[in-house]
Amino acid sequence: MTTGTQQLPEMVLTTPPAGFRFDKTKEGWELVEDVGAVIGEPTLRLDEFLREGEPYVKGDAMLARAKEMGGLAGQLHAERMLDQQDQISVEWRGKVLVFAGTVWRDPHGRLDVAYLSWYGNGWRLHFGWLAGVFDDSYRLVRLRK
Repeated sequence: MTTGTQQLPEMVLTTPPAGFRFDKTKEGWELVEDVGAVIGEPTLRLDEFLREGEPYVKGDAMLARAKEMGGLAGQLHAERMLDQQDQISVEWRGKVLVFAGTVWRDPHGRLDVAYLSWYGNGWRLHFGWLAGVFDDSYRLVRLRK
């Protein structure tokens, strides 16, 4: 949402897998929200959610802004990106890629979203607690319209 930032490259996903590969229900989690299946070969982009002058926001504010922006990618998009991570732009490596289209409730009652982060030799899928803070290193993964 900040203006004047450099546009990062986009990514096109190929044929998606069926269902969650990392199905958190097997660990006692509850699926609260999900954007559903990956349709066709969508183009993904990264967008900021912080407003000018904000160093960070709490997860609930990030999620509300993400929903306002629309076009959210979910965990199935993240899993597909892992399958073709050699095609993820190197420019994305400095960012934490948030997939706000899928929200889980963990066994402790906390809400979490999927995110990808770069660890030196590859991308890894994690789940982040929405009570935490999201700063300018985080970017929403959205579908290009």
